[in-house]
Amino acid sequence: MTARPARPAPVPKARPDARPLRIAFGMGAVAAASALVTALASPPWAGVAPAEAQVTVTLPADPVPSVRHVTQYVQLKPGQTAPPNTVVKQAPAPKPRVVVVTTRQSGAKP
Repeated sequence: MTARPARPAPVPKARPDARPLRIAFGMGAVAAASALVTALASPPWAGVAPAEAQVTVTLPADPVPSVRHVTQYVQLKPGQTAPPNTVVKQAPAPKPRVVVVTTRQSGAKP
């Protein structure tokens, strides 16, 4: 039998460095823990303004109503009738267009 040539030893593949991602996760965990501790340990009156710092706001006696009226126009098809108690307005007739065509025929002299 013939001897086979020896294979080279397998070289382990290079892995990416995990340290930057671990540092980012660690900093995020510290920030989350800090936010939780702050929310739990802060006194309940921390966000309330004292009585001396109250602001007086005057409102107008008759505020402007914020109602927007919508008028819907519906074009009825031939044979349809308008519902009862509706205002029927005749559609404006289109203006006729006047088109002047000037042609020169072959052989005609001006």
